[in-house]
Amino acid sequence: MRRDWPQAAVAYQESVTRAFDALGGVDLARAAEADRTLREALVAPALDRLDLRGLDPWGEEDESAAVMLAARAAGAVVLPWPLAHELAVPVDLRGDVGGIHLISGDTERLDHADLLRDAVAVDLDRGVARRVTAGAPRSAPLDPFASDVVLGAEVPGVDAARVTATRILLDAFWVAGALAAAVDLAVTHARDRQQFGKPIGRFGEIRWRVADISLALDGLEELALHAWWLVRRGEARSADLLALRVQMIEGANTVLANGHQVLGAMGLCEEHDLTVIDRHLQSVLHRPAGRIRSTDLLARAVAAEGFDGIYPVAAWR
Repeated sequence: MRRDWPQAAVAYQESVTRAFDALGGVDLARAAEADRTLREALVAPALDRLDLRGLDPWGEEDESAAVMLAARAAGAVVLPWPLAHELAVPVDLRGDVGGIHLISGDTERLDHADLLRDAVAVDLDRGVARRVTAGAPRSAPLDPFASDVVLGAEVPGVDAARVTATRILLDAFWVAGALAAAVDLAVTHARDRQQFGKPIGRFGEIRWRVADISLALDGLEELALHAWWLVRRGEARSADLLALRVQMIEGANTVLANGHQVLGAMGLCEEHDLTVIDRHLQSVLHRPAGRIRSTDLLARAVAAEGFDGIYPVAAWR
């Protein structure tokens, strides 16, 4: 597995990062919480200028890598747009399907559903796609862009396994970008904040927390890259992708909890961008399933398929 990304994809990521920073970075997400119309007024035109939504995650290596790195750049500013939902739609279906939601059983709310025309929800339990009809916006403190939804009839012609793999991959890269921003905030604060005449990063308690969040981020990024590589080779199984999702959730929990502590547990005071990043991550960390349910799905997949890791596990049912 190559650990370096194609130069063309890295160059595209840099362009995407500049474009999102020009929109205001994390401040755009904060503003969109108060005014949902900013998503279509500001974000959609920027995505069109980048031609980002026209890229294919299943295309050639450079194009596929560019999609993953662009999703990471979007996560770094918690871009208020359902980018992963749109990019997960296979190119040949984009005229008929506007976005892919992942669910586990029935649901009454989904994030950004009001923006996605003709979206479908793929059920991890049953492996089927169902039409989504969006209703009224239902914002909540930890679910700022939720809308009521009604799940309709099954939609034929959607490769549930393929779109699920793509969504899980894109979600992981999006979250990795957000966590990288959170780690940067914590490390900068630990370096710049003085206490007793020296940076607080020199104190053992802070150093251990900075080490923990850095390792959690590195682990997620390495596993996301490996999962992408497996998908590209056609070797990824359900267990590989669910393992990535579990790592994503656990890594996010570590970074967010310790990041707030490094920043002085000011999380309820809106004094730094970590509060915004935290809020905007909650939807992807809990949909389609949180840590316990995702771990249960992983255990079931390992039982059925086995798992090819450092210590391989054979299937037992």
